[in-house]
Amino acid sequence: MSSKSLYLGMRAGDLEGKPYSHHWNPSMAPLQPQVREALLHGPEAEELALPLNEAHRLLEAGPLPLENGYTERASGEFFVAVETQMPSVTGAMFEWWMGWHTGEPQRYKLWHPRAHLDNGTREGHSDNPQLSDRDKYLTTHFVTEYVGRKCQRITIHFSPAEGWFPPSTQLDAHGTTALVCGTVHLRSPRIKIAHLIHQIREDPHSGTVMRSRFWLGPPEWRGISREHWLSRTLGRAGAMRRQHGGDLGRDMLVHCGMEMNHLGSFLPALYADYHD
Repeated sequence: MSSKSLYLGMRAGDLEGKPYSHHWNPSMAPLQPQVREALLHGPEAEELALPLNEAHRLLEAGPLPLENGYTERASGEFFVAVETQMPSVTGAMFEWWMGWHTGEPQRYKLWHPRAHLDNGTREGHSDNPQLSDRDKYLTTHFVTEYVGRKCQRITIHFSPAEGWFPPSTQLDAHGTTALVCGTVHLRSPRIKIAHLIHQIREDPHSGTVMRSRFWLGPPEWRGISREHWLSRTLGRAGAMRRQHGGDLGRDMLVHCGMEMNHLGSFLPALYADYHD
């Protein structure tokens, strides 16, 4: 949320005196095989999308029909699913990261050196020792990043997972140790454009998996429901495509696949630096 000019990467002095500077690595590893395969496949059948009102199925045992891929629904919504193997990451690490990285742009850039520009919150509680790791990130984040070639200026409001699932849902089912849930708006005009869930599932045998899900569009004006004629018109008109300027499903798949793979490469060591 910096008022300074934004740019990719680090410039001279950006990491001077930062205790985490040795974790900056602009060389990102290739996408994991399952994500590359999804890209080669291209758009999937609409029937494979997980409706937002069935997100509780993420807490069922085993995989869902679409773990890696994207599709566009008749409503104008893009659905994107990304699975990232993160062998040494834990849910506690990811929840800590979600609050810690908002402290300054340099932290956010560690996550995706080729796409992240800035992130922050109004409260600035990233280093507040009086708050839990979860309370630090459960607020509105002001994000500036590239998704594909398009620079996005958005807000993501993260809220407790309990509000996203039916009351009887066991939120730690089948090794789930973190559920990070957010609603995405454009900053101007104030339009709701997406929902997202990041799930950490730990398995003592196969290691940790990050399961990310995105429901992108159709756009909703603040105070106007999806069923309102204006929201339906925006969706039918392909507003998400026009606003993004590219293949939104594919671009989101690549973006998430890259950032989560990169995060897994340094988060355990970074977390250890702050939890000795």
